[in-house]
Amino acid sequence: MPDTHEPGGEGEFVVLPDRDGVRAPTAPDAEVLATHPSGRPLIVGVLHGDRLLVSRTPAGTVAVLGFCPVDRRLLESRLAGSRTPADLQRAASGLPGSHHVVVSSGGTVRAWGTLAHTRRLFHGAGPLASNRADLLAVGATALDETALALRLLLPGVPHPLSETTVWRGVRALPGDHFLELTPDGRARTGRRWSPPRPELTRAQAAVLLREALSTAVHARVGTGAVVSCDLSGGLDSTPVAYLAWQRATRLVALTLTGLTSEDDDTAAAVRAAGHMPGADHRLIGADGLPHALEGLFDTRARHDEPFQGLQGARFLELARLARSAGSRLHLTGHGGDEVLTAPPSYVHTLIRQHPLSALDHLYGQRGLRRWSVRQTWQMVSDRRPYGAWLAHSARHLRSPMPGQWRVPPPLWHQTLRLPPWITARAAQAVADALTDAARHARPLAETRTQHLALENIRTSGRIARLVDQLTGEAGVRTATPYLDDRVVEICLATRPEERSSPWEFKPLLREALAGTVPRGMLQRSTKNDMAEDVHTGLRGQRRRLAALCDDSRLARLGLIDAGELRQACLAPQRPGPLPAALILTLNCESWLRGRVPPTPRGAVTGGMDP
Repeated sequence: MPDTHEPGGEGEFVVLPDRDGVRAPTAPDAEVLATHPSGRPLIVGVLHGDRLLVSRTPAGTVAVLGFCPVDRRLLESRLAGSRTPADLQRAASGLPGSHHVVVSSGGTVRAWGTLAHTRRLFHGAGPLASNRADLLAVGATALDETALALRLLLPGVPHPLSETTVWRGVRALPGDHFLELTPDGRARTGRRWSPPRPELTRAQAAVLLREALSTAVHARVGTGAVVSCDLSGGLDSTPVAYLAWQRATRLVALTLTGLTSEDDDTAAAVRAAGHMPGADHRLIGADGLPHALEGLFDTRARHDEPFQGLQGARFLELARLARSAGSRLHLTGHGGDEVLTAPPSYVHTLIRQHPLSALDHLYGQRGLRRWSVRQTWQMVSDRRPYGAWLAHSARHLRSPMPGQWRVPPPLWHQTLRLPPWITARAAQAVADALTDAARHARPLAETRTQHLALENIRTSGRIARLVDQLTGEAGVRTATPYLDDRVVEICLATRPEERSSPWEFKPLLREALAGTVPRGMLQRSTKNDMAEDVHTGLRGQRRRLAALCDDSRLARLGLIDAGELRQACLAPQRPGPLPAALILTLNCESWLRGRVPPTPRGAVTGGMDP
C-alpha cells in the first residue's frame, strides 16, 4: 500500500549565487525559501520535515535549515556586530543542532553542513550547491564508474576519496569546510573547523557531554510532543530514550526481539522501560518485520548514493509503525559507538606521550581484540605518514582478506581490501585513485586516533543521512543526537585513553549521565552480535540474491564478474569480512537498478572492461 503521509525527512534544496540567469535543478513543487539581500533567490527547494530560520542583518542574510534549538531573536543577537561574510560565518558556526547554514553577504555566499555528514553539501562544475548530489547530476551518463568501484572497497572509502560522489563532476563538501560562491561564477572551499586538542579529562568532558546530549534530545522533543525511539537495551539508545521520556507527552519505545539466538537485548530493554512509567513500550518480533536483507531487493531510486548499511526495509517499516502511533520524530542511539569510543589506535599516540600508562592500555587492548604479538608491534612501531599508508594500501587491495578472529589493529584506517569478484580493470582503477590521492593526502587530524575517529564519525553520519531519507517517506524524521556537532566536539576533545578503556564499557557516557539517568539503565556492558541475523538472511535469500546477478548493472559497467558474484551469493557464508563485502556490492547493484534501465534484448553492453 503506498504511503500517504507527507514527507518528513530532510528537504531538497539548491543554493544559488547572487547573480542573474542561474537556474536551479529542483523538484516541480520547489519554491524560493530564502533570498539574497539583493532580492534574488538564495535557496530554492522543498522543506519537507525541516525547519527554516532566516535572519536578515545589515551585513547580510543567514539561513539555517534543519534542527537548531535557537529562536530568531537569539540568532540575531549572535550575528550582531558582523560586517563581512567571514564574520557571519564565525557567528553562525557555533550554533547547536544538526543543520545546514547558508550565508549571503556582499554578493558572496558561504554554506556548509555538519561535521558528522548527517547534513551534507555538494557542488559541481557550476556555481551551485545542493544537499543532494543527484540534483547536480545530469542524466544517467553522469555516473562515475571509478567512484562506484570505490564503493566496493571494504570497509569503506577512505579520506579524501570519501569526498567523491557516484556522479561525475559532483563532489561532497567535507564537514569541516565551507563552500563559497561568488557572483562571477567561481566556487572555492575553505576550512571552517579544526579538530580540538584532546585535553579534557573524563570528569571535565562528562559535565559538558551531559548538557550537550540533554539539549540535543530535549530540544528536539519539545513540550507536548509524541515521539518514538529505539530501545534496544544497549548503552547508546537507552539513555536517549530516557531523556526523550523526560520531555515527551508520550514516548513510543520500539524494541526488536528474536534477532539472535542469544538475545539479551530484550531483557535489558524491558528493565529500562520499567524506569519510564507511562512509556508505550512495544516489543516487535523479527518474524513480523522484513528480514535483514529485504532492502536489497527494493530498487526504487530514493537515495542520491548507494545505501551503506543493512536493514533498509526494516528502517522504513519501523518508521511506518512509529507514524501510525502518532510520532513524526524517531530518536536513535546511532553514532554512539563512534563518538563515545576512541579507536584502539589511541595507544599509538599514548605510548609516545605516556609510555608507562600506555603499556597497561596496550596489554588490555591486545587481550580484548586478540592481536598477535606481531600485529601489536606493527601497530605501535609504524611511523608512516598518511599518504605513505594510503599508497601502501593501494598496492595490497587484492591481498587475502583478514580472518575473523585476529583482525589487524588499525593504523591510519582499517585494512583496505577489494572483493574477489571485482574485475582486474576496476581493481586497477581503485588502486590508481588511491595512489593519486596519496600524493597530496593530508590526515583529518594530527594523530591517528583523531583521524580515524573522524573517519568513523563521518561514515556513521552518512549512513544516518540515508536512513533519514528513507524514513522520511513514511513522514518520520530520524534523529541521531550523538552526531550533533556539539556532542562530536566534546567527545573529540576528551583524552582518548579516558574516552575508551579495555576494562570499562563507554566510561565517558556512564560518568556524564550518572545522576541524570537511573543507575540501572547504565549497567549494560555488552551488545548483541548481529552477524547471526545477517547470516540467516544470506542463507535464506541466497537464490534471490543470486538473481540480482542477472543482467547485473555493475557487470555491464565492467566493475564485477557477475558469475563470481553469483557463486559468492550461493556459497555458504562463513564468519569473516566476505559477507560485509557481499552486502556492499549488492547495495550498489540494487541502487544502480533504480538508476540504470535493463539491457534491451540483443543489445551489446559495455563498461570499464573492453
